[in-house]
Amino acid sequence: MCCRCCGVTQQKVWVFGLGTLFAASGLFLVIWWPGIIDEMVMKALPLTPTSKTFGKWEELPIPVYMKMYLWNWTNAEEVKLHGVKPNFQQVGPYVYREERLKMDLQWHENKTVTFKPRRTWFWEEQMSGGKQTDLITVPHLPSIAAAVSMRDSPKPIKAGFNIALNANGGALYVTHTASEWLFDGFYDEFLHYAMNNPLAPSIETDQFAWFLNRNNSENFEGAFTVHTGVGAIKEMGEIKFWNGVNHTGWYEGECGRLNGSTSDLFVPDEPKEKALTIYITDTCRIINLEYSGQSYEIEGIQGWKYEVTPHTFDNGQRNGNMKCYCPVDRQPNDCPASGATALGPCANGAPMYLSADHFMYADESYSSTVNGFQPEYERHNFFIIMERKLGVPLEVNAAIMVSLLIEEDEDIDILKGIPSFYAPLFTSSSSAVINKELAAELKLVLNLPSIGRYTGIGFLCLGCILLAVGIFLTLKRKWYGQAAVDKLALINSDTQHTNDSIRADQ
Repeated sequence: MCCRCCGVTQQKVWVFGLGTLFAASGLFLVIWWPGIIDEMVMKALPLTPTSKTFGKWEELPIPVYMKMYLWNWTNAEEVKLHGVKPNFQQVGPYVYREERLKMDLQWHENKTVTFKPRRTWFWEEQMSGGKQTDLITVPHLPSIAAAVSMRDSPKPIKAGFNIALNANGGALYVTHTASEWLFDGFYDEFLHYAMNNPLAPSIETDQFAWFLNRNNSENFEGAFTVHTGVGAIKEMGEIKFWNGVNHTGWYEGECGRLNGSTSDLFVPDEPKEKALTIYITDTCRIINLEYSGQSYEIEGIQGWKYEVTPHTFDNGQRNGNMKCYCPVDRQPNDCPASGATALGPCANGAPMYLSADHFMYADESYSSTVNGFQPEYERHNFFIIMERKLGVPLEVNAAIMVSLLIEEDEDIDILKGIPSFYAPLFTSSSSAVINKELAAELKLVLNLPSIGRYTGIGFLCLGCILLAVGIFLTLKRKWYGQAAVDKLALINSDTQHTNDSIRADQ
């Protein structure tokens, strides 16, 4: 706008017009912009084949590392021969980079999608604290599980089983390399015997490893059906079915009901005090992570910490609602002590237990049976740091330990004369931290309401300044060219007055 090119009226139109426009725009941005943006973001979040969420959900865009720790039984022979207190040493981590991909997607009319998660692991030697060739001594799960299944059988039957166990590779413990224990597997003589024994339960293979046939498998974890959030944003990512059912059948009532997230898609805009619920196939159960009240800033984004507590692996001692995690055949008076979930219902009766690493938060009856446990909150905690507005995990450390209850049995040679104890088998810790690229996208979306609000404040201030200047110039008659206009008006007024006087005289 050129003041010299415009008359006073045009100047007023420009100043008051622009002032009103900026002030009105500013008020709009300050009052309505944050709500409009929030609504637009929430509409864009649901999972569809064309949404931005889909690409990041289908294939996780950040690196995930699975840190495996094995527990080396350092005095196994002394325990077997002399019944001394077992000693275990945690070794590792053996680190594998994990790639996650959703396979066999099926979109349903009820706004859900079914998929099979495929995980592929790649050995990361530089990040590992051990070699794949490390020799690790571990309790022989097949032998001990078989012995437990025979514990209450008549003595003649147990005697026959004991002979077969001793003659066909049965053992209290075995030693193999770390890679064999984890993924590669090893030939097991006792499993081979069981495979060919019509009296034994069905055995699929004579190979053994904790993650045998898991690497790059799209069928191992089963098929999940989750809500896409379309039309119901507060259900986004919620598990509706697993392998076509909504109850695992392993634990009674609510303890077996499937709900929560698969850990890669969460409901957005939830109150920060609300716990996170996740279901992981390997744990056989949902896990509730409670709000800790702790706030963290990761890549410039504020998140809240959710973690396991002394109630997480309770069996009814601390919280009566957790009683249903006690296996039916052990109710009501033989439930496991608080701090570990019996995995027998989903592990073919094997006396395995799920807990926090190093039995953190567990009753001392677990850790006191062996030497080697040293729980540390910072190292062994299972937690998620979550940005709740968009429901995006900023950092994850999913650490769990699996152990095996070994009890004396005078009728079984490998268990004769040993103390009863909880033997740690392995610890799995999946960790991930949001990367800079994804954090930059997240920060932009989170800051859009503030950007609009502060822009609105700027517009509002600019509009008010323009209006104030316009009012000042009008009151003081200081517009450019105003003096000439006033002078001309005065001359015209005088001329008109003279003309009126002449007419009057005539």
